[in-house]
Amino acid sequence: MSGTARGRLGELLGGSAEPAVSSVYRKLFMSDLSVTVDGVGPLQFPVSEEQAARLRGLASRAQFGHREETLTDPEVRDTWEIPKDLVHIEWTDAFARVLDVMREELGLPPHCELAPDLHSMLLYETGQFFVTHQDSEKDDSMVATLVVTLPSAHTGGELVIEHLGQTAEYRGSKVAVSLVAFYADCRHQVLR
Repeated sequence: MSGTARGRLGELLGGSAEPAVSSVYRKLFMSDLSVTVDGVGPLQFPVSEEQAARLRGLASRAQFGHREETLTDPEVRDTWEIPKDLVHIEWTDAFARVLDVMREELGLPPHCELAPDLHSMLLYETGQFFVTHQDSEKDDSMVATLVVTLPSAHTGGELVIEHLGQTAEYRGSKVAVSLVAFYADCRHQVLR
């Protein structure tokens, strides 16, 4: 079997699984997502500075994987992570419809179902970033990463995705929930 998630998926599906694109971007209305964080309560969108400060009070420095190690190095990944067990997310049916559109745009066949699995909730403050890296597959069923950016006032912080010599840059929104899905073999970074 091939070594990449996309290659393995293609072999399992009996085709090449070459996607139409490597990453896709969509937006949802703020009302299509409900996030509650224990110790903060339901988040109001756009996320206010006061809510961000309360989230920061629950957070610790985000770690990252390097081969078999889990490391903390603010020269590589400078952001805060809220403990996953404190985060509760509820999506509307609009999310399922958008996820189905994203599946199609990524070139996955109709019988494949994408299901989100919360890996982490991150908080990027002024000047924070994550250098170019590639996500490790969190389990055998993972084929893509979904980045959900909550509505908030901000500058910078673009998500840059690179694959096969192509680069795409995505920005969050102050007035909408932003969704970016990309294959697990894409290299990407979060700018300052």
